[in-house]
Amino acid sequence: MISNGFSVEPLTTSCREVWESRRHAVFGVSPGNSYFNVDRLRATLDWLQTEFKQIDVIIPDSALKHTFIALGYDEGKAAKKARSETNVLRNRVLRAWTDLDGPRPTDGLHRMSELSANPTYTEVLAHCAHLTAADPVLADASTEMTKEVLAAKGLVGDATPAQITEAKNYLIAELPFFVSSCRIFDVDASLNFYHQPLPLANVIFSDTSALKPDPGQGYATIRPPEHGDTR
Repeated sequence: MISNGFSVEPLTTSCREVWESRRHAVFGVSPGNSYFNVDRLRATLDWLQTEFKQIDVIIPDSALKHTFIALGYDEGKAAKKARSETNVLRNRVLRAWTDLDGPRPTDGLHRMSELSANPTYTEVLAHCAHLTAADPVLADASTEMTKEVLAAKGLVGDATPAQITEAKNYLIAELPFFVSSCRIFDVDASLNFYHQPLPLANVIFSDTSALKPDPGQGYATIRPPEHGDTR
């Protein structure tokens, strides 16, 4: 479906109901991804403010270091590189939002590390980590996505089991927003989205894994009018 020029594709009927409520949206942005330039961020935030009562933008700062450790950086250099990339992205989001007169009082911009004090996030994170290891369907889907992330970050050749285990922590840290963002942000309905289909989201919302979204939780692929193949 098309909404004010944006393509919106909810995964399931329940996701469509969450979309139609227009209550709350989680906008996850990816550090080091050229897709999230200022112009595209501005257009997306402008659209979100028109469509949704509340927006929360999530920047996965602390989780990103796991990707760089998997790529061979020591922990200190991995943390430094993660901070650098996430600071650049946060500044882009702030610039885009400032161009739109800033976030509304209901909106928020969060580093993922800031949510470590949120008891709901930490509870759901532990649950997601357990099921990602225990459930074969979820384990396979997260492994394949992790391989794609490492390849996109420049890994040459096949990822080793140790690299996959380390880098998978990045995806696990994002999973609470796919299954429980309504509880994390204390709203009755919440839509998480990305600009391209995510196999892991398909698994979670197709009811084929042990990890289930909360009632009121939705997911959709949402593309701006100028969307191309940029990843």
